[in-house]
Amino acid sequence: MRFHRLLSAGMAVAAASAFALTGCSQSANEAARQTGEQVGQAAKDAATNTGKAALAPAINPVLDLLTKSEGEVKAGNLAGAIASMGGFKVLWNTAAPVIQPLAGDKWPVINTAAQLVLSTFDKGAKPTQANALSAITGMIGPLSALLK
Repeated sequence: MRFHRLLSAGMAVAAASAFALTGCSQSANEAARQTGEQVGQAAKDAATNTGKAALAPAINPVLDLLTKSEGEVKAGNLAGAIASMGGFKVLWNTAAPVIQPLAGDKWPVINTAAQLVLSTFDKGAKPTQANALSAITGMIGPLSALLK
């Protein structure tokens, strides 16, 4: 019974508030709308910055390996790049679960690029300089974009 009275009182307060708000001036409504937008944008910015901070420790080792291997391929040391990229699978299997939930709608592109890198440098694969470079740079781009 007491709960019912509290609920009724709460509904009455909510209704009174709604009626009072409809009587507010247009400028007060606009100020409230702008304040709400600013708070929303601040929350979105904070979430983005937090997400980037969480992504960096997962992405940077992957980018370091890719960048090193890219340099080796460009220098004509394909065998060195293939040897370096032998560690990609383990590194990616550790990083991907951290990156996926924070990448949002960019994840499908990143995952596709990762699958291309994995197949290009899979044990027994014989990548050419061109397709090795393409796979590596195709992964560097979307990963780097997550940190911007």
